[in-house]
Amino acid sequence: MPTSPAGTIEPHPRSRRERGFSLVEILVVVAIIGVTTGLVALSIRGSGEREVENAALRAQALVRLACERAMIGGRDIGFAVVSDGLRFGYFDIDGWRPLGDTGSDELRARKLGRDLVLTAERDGVVLPIPDEPGREPSFACLSSGELTPFVMRVDRSDASHLWELEGHFDGDITLRQVQRDF
Repeated sequence: MPTSPAGTIEPHPRSRRERGFSLVEILVVVAIIGVTTGLVALSIRGSGEREVENAALRAQALVRLACERAMIGGRDIGFAVVSDGLRFGYFDIDGWRPLGDTGSDELRARKLGRDLVLTAERDGVVLPIPDEPGREPSFACLSSGELTPFVMRVDRSDASHLWELEGHFDGDITLRQVQRDF
């Protein structure tokens, strides 16, 4: 055992492991925690905005598909905005026959996303949004290429913008982002 000049016994010299962490090691850990926290905060904060935009884009794609299918197939297709998404169906001699939510048809019943608020207007009148479509659809893509004019809004309480999908008589479908009024 080593002795000091005065003859007292010194304890064993501490190894690196016993001395603790260096300043560099602590700074690296703090930086990693900071970056991780920032990424988590960004992903949580922006999820409402992305959800609304994605739902609006899905709705636009589905309505376009329905209108294209009506023109190509020569068969009118109706659609309704319901509380959780869109419901499509074909017009038969007996009336409107909505498609179910199973099967492989691209126009099967579709949910657009969670916690969304959907509204629909036809001729400036806000339509009631049911849980399931009624006896007749709210809108139609005609085999002639015409479309029932409509405005559909997709919103969510934690999003600062809503999206408006607008269908025009000539079959044109536009999508735009709108600042939500608080």
